[in-house]
Amino acid sequence: MSNLYIVATPIGNLDDITIRAKKILQNVDTIIAENTYNSKKLLKKINSNARIIQYNDHSKEKDVEHILDILKNNDVALITDAGTPGVCDPGAPIINISKKYNHKIIPIPGASSIIAAFSVSGISSNEFQFIGFLPKKQKARRDKILEIKNSIMPTIMFESPHRFNQTIKDIDQIMPEREIFIAKEITKIFETFIHGNAKKIQGIFSNENTKGEFVIIINGDKKKKNDTNKNNDIKKIIKSMKKENIQGKVVSKIVSENFNISKSSAYKLFLELP
Repeated sequence: MSNLYIVATPIGNLDDITIRAKKILQNVDTIIAENTYNSKKLLKKINSNARIIQYNDHSKEKDVEHILDILKNNDVALITDAGTPGVCDPGAPIINISKKYNHKIIPIPGASSIIAAFSVSGISSNEFQFIGFLPKKQKARRDKILEIKNSIMPTIMFESPHRFNQTIKDIDQIMPEREIFIAKEITKIFETFIHGNAKKIQGIFSNENTKGEFVIIINGDKKKKNDTNKNNDIKKIIKSMKKENIQGKVVSKIVSENFNISKSSAYKLFLELP
């Protein structure tokens, strides 16, 4: 069976295309693109003569059938406007149906606005959650922001220019002191990075300067994270001492003195842990 290449494209600066992506896009005869106008600029730069078929949220079943017909005998590349297909774009259905027909799906990795933004944010964490875009309806959006407030890990999201200010306003109302990092127009001429709380960010941006693409990173709840780490440390120590057959009263006294918790709380943990 033929191959479907999932090709990551530059997120702004066209020079960021990888050597492997360039070779694939030059060698395939057909490229599926979310937006043919944007994709033609890239293909012209890399001297690709492949024909472009548009596939987006408005495509119909007959468009999918046409793509499957091409895949019967030819390798095809799938690209998106910017970044990696299948992430916050309509590429996933094509990937799933191609798998169903036993075509080999081959990822061609490249630039990622999510990773690029996180790498320069200065926010330290071994984990984060990516939520795509916030819901459009206000109640659902605020409920999601409340959920983010309670997370101990950083949250990364995309936001559109026309909703950016309202989102920052909602964040300011729900978690005014939370650390936020804004990446605007990554790798483009007007690339901008802002670090601070929501109030500071509101003071910098206005309706006039929210054109472009935004990545928002909200740091996790540091106090809750510290408490979670502390509780994990306590549990490890209690388990270790239980294995040594140290009495519960002795364990609770040691834990209480070293971790500033009551003896009764430490003893309760002692009884609960295996």
